[in-house]
Amino acid sequence: MSDQLRQFVFRGILARHAANDMQNAGILHRAYSRAAERDDVDLFASVQSSIRDGSIQMQRAYRILYVLENVVRDLIASRFLEPDGPTWFEKRSSSAMKAKVAQRKEQEAKNQWHSGRNKDDIFHLDFGDLAKLITTHWILFEDLLPSQAWVQARLDEAERSRNVIAHTNLLSGEEVARLELYLRDWMRQTG
Repeated sequence: MSDQLRQFVFRGILARHAANDMQNAGILHRAYSRAAERDDVDLFASVQSSIRDGSIQMQRAYRILYVLENVVRDLIASRFLEPDGPTWFEKRSSSAMKAKVAQRKEQEAKNQWHSGRNKDDIFHLDFGDLAKLITTHWILFEDLLPSQAWVQARLDEAERSRNVIAHTNLLSGEEVARLELYLRDWMRQTG
């Protein structure tokens, strides 16, 4: 390799590192491929960097949680739908769960200006109620899930992370990794 070519490559590497450092410091902005990304830059420009950075950090945690919670809800609904039909919630939920759903639906009806939750009753339950539905009706899940303790442990831990995320706090990297592990466990187990 000629000396001139080596210098060219070296300068290119230095320039790339300098550009990365400037992007990480917020001095230089990356190219945005979507209009929404450009709009976010404008919207968040005046917000302190720790809050902006935290929002980016938490995007992945939220996505993992969203998928985990919804695949659990979907599994429950599909397992109850087969033996009980579309009115499974009336048969399988506790009176406290039914009261919670009724109260939440009533509140949504009063505030029709705001988009509400999914219309299915299971989406009006708390995350912690999902483990209760599974363990209370274990016979419908025992062929698919290893044990009630396995379900309870994973969903209890995920709920702790969910509460941190839902209250717009930062979840540590270890907790994001744990949440991802629980999602992977759930997906492998349920196929």
